[in-house]
Amino acid sequence: MGEHALEVLVIGAAFVSLMVVFGTSGCSSHDTASAVTTINEKTPFDGKRAFRHVEKLVAIGPHPSDSPGIREAQEYIREQLAGLEIETRTNEFVATTPLGDKKMCNIVGVVEGTSPEVVIVGTHYETKFFDAFEFVGANDSGSSTGLVLELGRILGPQREGCTVWLTFFDGEECFKRWSATDGLYGSRHFAEHLKTSGELDRVKAVVVVDMIGDSYLQIKKDRGAPAWLVEAVWSSARELGYTLYFTKGKISVEDDHIPFRRAGIPAIDIIDFTYGRTYSDHRRNWHTPNDTIDKVSPDSLKTVGDVVHRALGKIDSHVLAHATEVVSQ
Repeated sequence: MGEHALEVLVIGAAFVSLMVVFGTSGCSSHDTASAVTTINEKTPFDGKRAFRHVEKLVAIGPHPSDSPGIREAQEYIREQLAGLEIETRTNEFVATTPLGDKKMCNIVGVVEGTSPEVVIVGTHYETKFFDAFEFVGANDSGSSTGLVLELGRILGPQREGCTVWLTFFDGEECFKRWSATDGLYGSRHFAEHLKTSGELDRVKAVVVVDMIGDSYLQIKKDRGAPAWLVEAVWSSARELGYTLYFTKGKISVEDDHIPFRRAGIPAIDIIDFTYGRTYSDHRRNWHTPNDTIDKVSPDSLKTVGDVVHRALGKIDSHVLAHATEVVSQ
């Protein structure tokens, strides 16, 4: 996840400021957060399988955009989707960055639904570029990439309901300083690509996951998401017994959902933007050499995976009911 903007959090002299708005109403304190304990062992999402994907990605080492590492990560993602017999598409482009032109590639796994309406479940899969140290990004972006790959396993190549595009965005991170033009390269390009291809109207909802592997999981509601989409996610968490981890607090973060929201598509960001038990932990862990596999929890992956999987059914119901209303008119 990149440097995000609105209220300055000081991350230390070595790091770029970020702007982010934290909600206060009903917000749980990370000073009292406890490690995640999985409740629903019988749900289909397997947190240990997701964790093994994270291990594989971390073993590649740093994989920023247009690097030997990212090409290994791309091959790994494509191999995993092919093994699940999920159709894979690539969306390649060249991005102009403060460090020059960079070749980038979005990867889309198509889970064909009985309905042509599309729900995107997305994550970025590249790691942020640092020249001062090795950054392997176990939580940011390994955790969410592992989650989306495991979601592909339980969805399979076909499903009842909306078509799901499992989308792996390149270039979410900025190269120098977070801005309208430095960051979100892959999602910005993909949203524009869908406009020019005429496919944007098919996309009825976007769910982005990011930084969801932290052992001390506290996910706040996306302040800009439509109420029906927030309810689809949070009611799923309630039903599964995960209210301790999906809290009443609110947050606004710039992430890969934003280009779709600007294009008029309902979108939600599922993110835990306090990496560790406290904000002091966050400063030590986020975008530092400390973002390592030992801080990622299979139970956290399962918790979020369970919720996203159940929420997809609720999203289906909303999207398909609305589509029926439009046809009847």
